[in-house]
Amino acid sequence: MAAGFEVKILAPRAKGTAAPGSLLSDVLLEAGLPLSLYCGGRGICGKCRVRIVKGEVSPAGQPEARRLEGKGAGTRLACLTRVLGDLAVRVPSSSLLGEVPVLDTGIRSPLRPDPAVRKLSFEIEPPVLSDPASSVEIIERRIGKRLRYSAAAAALASTLVGRDAGRITVTLLDDAELLDVEAGDTSGRCFGAAVDIGTTTLAVELIDLRSGKSLGRTAAVNDQSPYGADVVSRISFAGAAEGNLELLAGVLRRQIDGLIAGLAGRHGVALRHIYEIVAAGNTAMGHILAGVPVKTLAAAPYHAAFADAPSLRASDLGFSVHPGCRVRLAPNLGSFVGGDIAAGLSALDLANRPGQTLFIDLGTNGEIVLKRGARTTTTSTAAGPAFEGMTIGCGMLAVPGAVHAVGWKNGPAARTIGRGPARGICGTGLIDLLAVGLRHGLVLADGRIPSRSRTIRVAPRVSLTQRDVRHLQLAVAAVRTGVRLMLGEASTTVARLDRVFVAGAFGASLDVRNAMSVGLLPTMPAAKVTFVGNASLAGARKLLLARREFGRIEAFSRSVRHLSLASSPAFQKEFVKALRLEPYR
Repeated sequence: MAAGFEVKILAPRAKGTAAPGSLLSDVLLEAGLPLSLYCGGRGICGKCRVRIVKGEVSPAGQPEARRLEGKGAGTRLACLTRVLGDLAVRVPSSSLLGEVPVLDTGIRSPLRPDPAVRKLSFEIEPPVLSDPASSVEIIERRIGKRLRYSAAAAALASTLVGRDAGRITVTLLDDAELLDVEAGDTSGRCFGAAVDIGTTTLAVELIDLRSGKSLGRTAAVNDQSPYGADVVSRISFAGAAEGNLELLAGVLRRQIDGLIAGLAGRHGVALRHIYEIVAAGNTAMGHILAGVPVKTLAAAPYHAAFADAPSLRASDLGFSVHPGCRVRLAPNLGSFVGGDIAAGLSALDLANRPGQTLFIDLGTNGEIVLKRGARTTTTSTAAGPAFEGMTIGCGMLAVPGAVHAVGWKNGPAARTIGRGPARGICGTGLIDLLAVGLRHGLVLADGRIPSRSRTIRVAPRVSLTQRDVRHLQLAVAAVRTGVRLMLGEASTTVARLDRVFVAGAFGASLDVRNAMSVGLLPTMPAAKVTFVGNASLAGARKLLLARREFGRIEAFSRSVRHLSLASSPAFQKEFVKALRLEPYR
């Protein structure tokens, strides 16, 4: 900006320079203040209030003066105020965007909410005989731009923008589409949902789109489980008979809808005020939700029908939220590396991280991403659902009663979630038990349990069988093989890695050294390993709150190279080596 008037910002302390006639909002933004311009600088939302302490500015127009009536002398809207001289101004904290965390793990990656859905409340004048504008045109004139709209939205506008003047609230999508029109001021009721579609578990989070705050989360075992424990078996089922794809889609849609409805009910949110849903899942889950056939994923070259998913509406999927609610799927990276991984990479802002970073998602698919400088490669390996407690005799999810940690006191010593009696064992407990068993001879490096009973008892009703160990052995070997082949393909080594992020079933409570001792994670300084929990859900939340991030992660996804382990001549040899439960580098 050209040199001109000095703008002194007294609180928070900052300063800027303004050319004559510059908008004060532009000056404050350039000075580094995260000013709230919720309505796009149209003077409608009233969220950019400032107090002019000293100096000359343009006079307030009638609509602005009416909106600020009773707010105190010198109070103005920064987006409607032009600087006409040197200025001193105070900006209250209520006019600044607050940061919300992306991940719950302490990794510094906050964002300031900038959602695609906004609600604006304002007074409207009725049509007159001399200017019989349509109801939608009256709204467009007040907002200052043309809008797309459905017949349903036009009908609502017609009902509310009639003969009487009054206050209405409009809901906009992408600042370009009219989703809803309501009587009165409902601008405080604007919500969205982030969804992680795991093969084993679904997780949903309800978000206040204005503040970015989470209202609550819920999770449940995926109701598709009876049709196959893993992705491959679900794909096979979907193609086995006519109607199976629709069956799987219906099961998934009803469960997501029910989880959202349950959360909304617990937090007093009307379903009609949920306007956007962002879902992240593996490639097959995303296709099934959209009702797109998955048969191309069943045979080589294992390609998807889409990478950047088509935009869906709640009415297409039978969801009970606002019928115009947009449902977006995070983009797929290729074959079986889906939107859940793209969402996780978005949450970690991996595209902008320097050095060499390894990302491992320890779910059913076992997805792995390696970023080395400007080059990013990804692959997936069939780990199966063992890490999530499935296929394990006493396995269970990480809920109260699950053994989540195992030590040693003259034998395996279990600690349970909630400290109650042990009902089963979850992923972190399984890895701990393997490691403790190896150290004390209860299980051998080749996976054999040497005792006559062929079991390892960890609690009165919780034991690991020989069959269970074999399932874990295969899952560990699959991940280990994927990591080794990916490092080799990129001509790098474990020692050169700057950071390893681990997402998925284990949350943040896996013992790093135990994971290294059984060969699940490469041997390296523990400080380099960070557990990020459900990065997929965190990424879906970020994509819901940062509208420009969708375009960025789609562009980044297209630059990622996919490594097919199935076509690697070294896979079988490396996998056999990886079956030994021992550390690797």
